[in-house]
Amino acid sequence: MLTEIKKSKKRLLITMDEVTNNEYVKVFASTFQILLRKDLPIYLLMTGLYENIYSLQNDEALTFLYRAPKIMLEPLSENAIASNYKAIFNVSTEQSMKMAKLTKGYPFAFQVLGYLCWKYKDKELDEIIPEYDHYLEEYVYEKIWTELSEQDRRVVAELSSQKEIKVKELRDKLDMNSSEMSVYRNRLGKRGIVDISKYGYMSLRLPRFDYYVRMCVMDIE
Repeated sequence: MLTEIKKSKKRLLITMDEVTNNEYVKVFASTFQILLRKDLPIYLLMTGLYENIYSLQNDEALTFLYRAPKIMLEPLSENAIASNYKAIFNVSTEQSMKMAKLTKGYPFAFQVLGYLCWKYKDKELDEIIPEYDHYLEEYVYEKIWTELSEQDRRVVAELSSQKEIKVKELRDKLDMNSSEMSVYRNRLGKRGIVDISKYGYMSLRLPRFDYYVRMCVMDIE
């Protein structure tokens, strides 16, 4: 089929969403590599969580994926989110920005908050936040937290008590050297949990994740 597509001077694009490092994906990726070597017009676009992509590309049989171009998605624009909320809910600019800041540009939070505001049209925003927290915890944060290493949790827990902190100050509090901190800083940054865009500083990126983490730490203690 691909040979016929090539004769017709056409190309085939295959898209895969939420990829994980399982046997089916590995078999497919290996087959894709063989087809590339035969110079057939096939292209592949995969999306997934950082840790799943990282695990897949570091598989001994699939290291060719390591050389594939990658795009790390950034948070959505809070201004764009506010514009959407303002148009849909017919609220003031101030109110729409307040709603947008609650999402921190996180796509899932954008969807959930919009859904809850639509569902509870007669409620104030502050009344909706508990259910908003529940959605984030159940569908995202619980999984993120349970998959973190003990040291990752220490870093995140310390960040949860501050809006932003100097990396050096965080190192001192956790009794880590520069090399150790770099490992956790980069890993948590790539997973989209920590914002490392400001040189020398770190902060939590996910909306109201600080609140969730503080509750978890209290339960542990």
